Amino acid sequence: MSSATGMRRIRRRGADGTPRGESGEYDAFVSYSHAWDKDVAKAFQNALQGFDCPWYRPRSLKLFRDETNLAASPHLWQEIEQGLTRSRWLVVMASPLAAASPWVQQEIRWWLTHRSADTLLIGWTDGTLFWDSERAGFDWSRTDALPKQEMERAFDAEPRWVDLRWLRSPEQASAADPRLVECVAEFVAPLTGKSKDELIGDHVRRHRQTRRLVKTTLAALTVLFLLAVAGGVTAYTQRNAARAQTLVAQSRQLVAEASSIRDAQPDLARQLLVQAYRLAPTAEAVGALVDSYAMPRVVHGRGLVRAAAAYSSRGLLAVADDGLRLFDPTRGTQPIFTTSMKRQATAVAFSPDGKQLALGGANGTVWLMDVTEGSRLRALAETPGVRDRREVRVLVFTSGGQLVAMTWKTGAILDVSDPAQPRSLGPLPDYPVAASPSGDLIVTEERDAGGAYLGHLRLWTVSGSARPRPVATVASPPVDVSETPQRAVFSPDGPLLAIASEDSRVSLWDVADPARPVARADLYTQSRFGIYSVAFSPDATTLATGDSDGTVALWDVSDPLRPRSGARLSGHTTTVGGLAFSPDGHTVASTDAYDTLLDDGTGGRAVRLWAVSGSERTSTFTTLPAEGTFPPAFSPDSRIVAAGGEPTTLWRVDGTGAPRLLSTVETVNPGGQAAAFGTDGRTLFSGMPLKAWDMTDPTHPRLLTRGAARKVGAKSLAVNPVLPLAAARSSPGDRAQVWDIGDTTRPTLLGTLDSPGNGHQNLAFSPDGTLLAAPTQTGGIRLWWVARHAPPRPAGDLPTAKGTRALAFGPQGRTLLVGDETGTISTWDVSRPGRPVRQGVSTRHTGAITGLAFHPGGELMATAGLDGRIRLWDVRNPARPVEVTALSDGGLYPHATVGFSPDGRLLAVSDSAGTRLWTVDRTGILQQLCAESPRITPDQWAQYLPDRPYDPPCS
Repeated sequence: MSSATGMRRIRRRGADGTPRGESGEYDAFVSYSHAWDKDVAKAFQNALQGFDCPWYRPRSLKLFRDETNLAASPHLWQEIEQGLTRSRWLVVMASPLAAASPWVQQEIRWWLTHRSADTLLIGWTDGTLFWDSERAGFDWSRTDALPKQEMERAFDAEPRWVDLRWLRSPEQASAADPRLVECVAEFVAPLTGKSKDELIGDHVRRHRQTRRLVKTTLAALTVLFLLAVAGGVTAYTQRNAARAQTLVAQSRQLVAEASSIRDAQPDLARQLLVQAYRLAPTAEAVGALVDSYAMPRVVHGRGLVRAAAAYSSRGLLAVADDGLRLFDPTRGTQPIFTTSMKRQATAVAFSPDGKQLALGGANGTVWLMDVTEGSRLRALAETPGVRDRREVRVLVFTSGGQLVAMTWKTGAILDVSDPAQPRSLGPLPDYPVAASPSGDLIVTEERDAGGAYLGHLRLWTVSGSARPRPVATVASPPVDVSETPQRAVFSPDGPLLAIASEDSRVSLWDVADPARPVARADLYTQSRFGIYSVAFSPDATTLATGDSDGTVALWDVSDPLRPRSGARLSGHTTTVGGLAFSPDGHTVASTDAYDTLLDDGTGGRAVRLWAVSGSERTSTFTTLPAEGTFPPAFSPDSRIVAAGGEPTTLWRVDGTGAPRLLSTVETVNPGGQAAAFGTDGRTLFSGMPLKAWDMTDPTHPRLLTRGAARKVGAKSLAVNPVLPLAAARSSPGDRAQVWDIGDTTRPTLLGTLDSPGNGHQNLAFSPDGTLLAAPTQTGGIRLWWVARHAPPRPAGDLPTAKGTRALAFGPQGRTLLVGDETGTISTWDVSRPGRPVRQGVSTRHTGAITGLAFHPGGELMATAGLDGRIRLWDVRNPARPVEVTALSDGGLYPHATVGFSPDGRLLAVSDSAGTRLWTVDRTGILQQLCAESPRITPDQWAQYLPDRPYDPPCS
């Protein structure tokens, strides 16, 4: 690189564009000053290369740029001179800096000495060039772009130059710019001996040919690209479809695996269900999630475990092992209180009011504790309750303020009316096995002087502080009942005594008259070593038995003469040694047995909590004791539900704790009433004629409507979600009425529909408030246009409905669900009310449909029928409803109605036995499943998902 010169050498080529000879000659030597921007020079070079004509195709170019800060060098001049010698033309890029450059001056002198001025071309890049025609030379007083000394006598006539002063940026050097094409042609013309016009014409033609070739090539490449993309998309789609099918298959497999182990390994089953839904939210996975509350919850034992469990009347669960833990079932399996104990507790019992807790120890000691505040216990007293210092095996708090403590051989009655100072009222007869809840009956084993069991039990009466008095004997199986602490129990109301034995039999005795006990029935189970524990539900209608095979059996003993077997709960791996019902009767706690002879107490004891309804399992998380089959009505914020209807009761169900009764609304009897909330959430409507209640304070409803007293209760009632309108029917034979409820003090009747009907859920408004669906005289369905201050107008008919019993609009308003008296459920597109189209149908129910509800999310619907089944459906495709699950509800409920909460969290089902609530919020269910189970281990993952990398779902 020289200090004052740049060189671009253009190799000489023939007319066909091939190099001329093998000498390495060049067409031109280009000299330019560094004042011309190198990016502009490079762009100009590219333009020369891109000039397309048959006679000129330069391809070998080398650029030398002027740098004035470089010193002169003989070696550099030698290289420049070689380039000049091999070139036919010299092109000088004229500018003031180039004119002042000694290198440019020397190059021009060499050229004029060894070549001719006729082969010197000038490119004017900067400064001034002025040719004086009269003098036949440059006007050097005005010309500063060329060196005067070298160029003053070089030309006899005006030389050829090209004005490039406009070319200041690389962006201007575009092949599409006519100025650049013309300038390049000016340079190329003398090099090729062709005219400029001929060169430009050839360049344009070649350029057009090139563009056509490029377009054709691009079109071909585009077609090939589109074909490749289409093939790729097809392959990608097929791969994704195959992958989705694989995920669906794996999800269904995990649901099946979870179902098979849900009782024996509920923690693992929960993890598998979460992973199944994570892989694919199939109908099977969704149904399993909703039904997951039926899986037992497990309270794992701690340390040297001899677990004992009991429920308080307030719902707390106490578990005693190497310490004491208290659980609030509404908060899951995390304890609300935990403490360690110096001595192991062997028995546990709550006082009837749930405020005191008694613990029995291994040396006959009894501790009393205050549990008024569940999360904070206070010790009240410690007393040597049983004098023989043996292990306390049974504790019974009586309703009369006494505590009965029993060991294997003896026991005592304690007066705990002052829990801080308990005192003994006297010993129990030898070998006690049970005490009645009232404390007036004691059961003992009869043994001879040598301690041998005589095969029958003796009943004792206890009156006040008097000593027990024997009154009768009761035959029992010829086995030692006292070997386990819960083989004989009284029912909560006292009349029944259940006695279990090793021959897999439970005998029921009516002891309402203790002096004349009457045998009622014997219950038989199939177990290897007999039944070890029994327990009555709080209402005495259900009996739970625990056998040696680890199975809990439920029995309906509402009629003691004709007991019926119910569910069998198989999850324990050892004998079931203890059973306890929650105060509402909807949970059974079962504990592993402790064998005093063979067990060292270090095994993995656990307490299982089973959700039950009567003598059957259930997946409901709670049941409201609300009588009546009228549809459940949620407030718009989903925090309150009006249930039952006989009477209508209001319950808080906001998820912050157990449902709580708020109040009872005045109800017209007989027959009950339907109720519905207004859109403001502060008004509840019921009755015929229609009346409104102010629910600002739901604990004290205030009547808003004035006028005559109600005569009957509405049997079907729907409130418009947008307009202040309501539709109601008083009885199945009466016609429906439409009311304007804008003024809650005086609802106004707008019109009466030709719409009798038989059902509690056969009036439905569309979500946008413009349509009302109601049955017709012929059993079909009519759609009505509704508006405020105007009577309803017919909008269209559904032609094929038969005996409509229930109706529900989808959340988008385009789908109407219809349930008829044959048990058929059909889905209709009513986006055009005058021309409704049936989309899908299902006949899974075998009796008339009594309840229908659409989930606010639009993906689920719930149905109830006279066949007693409650079914949940996937209706993402209305043309093909897919049954998700038949909810396990502890039995059949043939007149149920259903409703979803507006937030989509709850499903409520009302029937004559109460209002049951299911959790249907999948996110909440998944969180609960994760909270109630430890993370799946790598070994478990490898067993059930061997082809997938370890990625626990609850991490």
